[in-house]
Amino acid sequence: MTDHDPLTAAFDEFRSQAATMVKPVGAERTHEVVRTRKRRRGLTLGALATLVVAVPLTVAAVLPGDPQGPPTGSPPSAPQVSASAHYFVGPGQNVNPSTTAPAGGLSEAGLYSATLDLPAWPAEMNDARCPTGPVPFRAGDTVVNDANLWIAGVVHADIDQDGQAETLARVFCMNGNDIGSQVVAFGAAPGGGVRTIGPVLQQGGAVVAICGVRAGTGGAVQVETADFPVPWRCADADQGKPRYVTRQWLTFTWNGSAFVQQGTTPPTTNKYATDLELTSTDLVLTRQGNGHYVGSMTLTVRNTGTSAIPYKTQTVVSDGMKLVDAPPGCALDRSQAGGGMVDILCTATKITGGATRTVTLKVDSPRRYTLTYVPDTNILPLDGFNDPNEANNRAPLTIEFRD
Repeated sequence: MTDHDPLTAAFDEFRSQAATMVKPVGAERTHEVVRTRKRRRGLTLGALATLVVAVPLTVAAVLPGDPQGPPTGSPPSAPQVSASAHYFVGPGQNVNPSTTAPAGGLSEAGLYSATLDLPAWPAEMNDARCPTGPVPFRAGDTVVNDANLWIAGVVHADIDQDGQAETLARVFCMNGNDIGSQVVAFGAAPGGGVRTIGPVLQQGGAVVAICGVRAGTGGAVQVETADFPVPWRCADADQGKPRYVTRQWLTFTWNGSAFVQQGTTPPTTNKYATDLELTSTDLVLTRQGNGHYVGSMTLTVRNTGTSAIPYKTQTVVSDGMKLVDAPPGCALDRSQAGGGMVDILCTATKITGGATRTVTLKVDSPRRYTLTYVPDTNILPLDGFNDPNEANNRAPLTIEFRD
C-alpha cells in the first residue's frame, strides 16, 4: 500500500455509487435523461472532479519538438516508485505500474509521477478547461481547474529507429460530463526529466473515443479508435464492446516533425447504428359535447443514416389522458409515470436508411390540465441498436386546449 491509497478508495467509492448513472449514449442514455427530467432530478458525474488532489512535483518538462532535440533547463530526476505501488488510473483501471522500460524509454511508474508538457486539447474539450503546458501528475492522475486528468496505457516504440525507445501514453481529461483523450509521445530528457515529442492522435471528428495504444512494427504506433461515445470515452475499454460500436486500429509513423497516419481509413458502416430524426406536430385538444378534449398529433421518423434499426417513440402527456384507437405497436405506458406525466410508447420494426414513417396519435383528455412539465417526444433505438447523433432525437411538443 502507498500513501496514494486514500485516493484509490475515494474513486472506488465514487465508481460504485455512480455506476448506475453511467449509460451508453443513445437509447439507454436518452431514456435516463427523460426519466431524470420527469422526476426533476439533477444528477451529474461532476462530483468526480472533487476526488482528486493535485500535488505539485519538481520534475520539469520541455516543449514539444524533435525526439532528438535538446531539452530546456536541467530538470531533476523523476521520482522513483516502488514496484509494489498500486494505483487507480481512471474508471475501473487499477494498475500495478511497471518500473522498467527499454533503453531510452520512460518507465510507466516514472511517467505516472512526472510533470508532462501536454499539447493542446481538441476543440470539443474547450468547455472542460483541460490544461496545456506543464502539468504535474502523481501516481497517474491530477486535477487542474476542476478538470481531472489521468494516464491510462503506456507503451514503447522506437519511432525514429535510432535504437532508443520513445514512450507513448493515452492521456484523459474530464470535467463534469465532458471527457476527452489523446495519445501523446514522450521522450527522456537529460537529468531524468520528461520532454514532449508531440500528439499522435486526439479525440475529435470521426474519432469519438480512443480505446487503446500499442507499438506497431518498424517504429510505428497503433491507436485503437471507436466511432461511438461509449461510457467514459473508452477510459474503461471493457465498456466499449456493444455491437453498435465500431472499433479499429490506425497506424501512425514519425516523419521527423509529426506523426502521420499510414494508409486510408474508409468510412465504416455499422449495421446496428444509424441516425434517426424525429419531428412532431402540436397536440391540439378541442372540447367535445361530453366535456372531454380530443385531438391528434403526428410523429414523423426519418432514418437519415444507412443502416436499418428498430426503435420506439416516447411521447410525454398528462397522466389522465387516454390513447384512442391506438395504432399498431402504440400503447399508454405507466411504468415511468410520475409528476403528473405518463408516456405513450410506440414500438416499431426496422426502418431502412433514407426511409420516412409517420404515426398519428389520437388523445382523449377528460379535462383541461395545467401543465407543470415540458411535454416532448423522443425516439429511442431498441436494445442492441443505437444512434450516435442525439441532437435530432427529441422533438418539442405543444399541448393546447381549445373550447
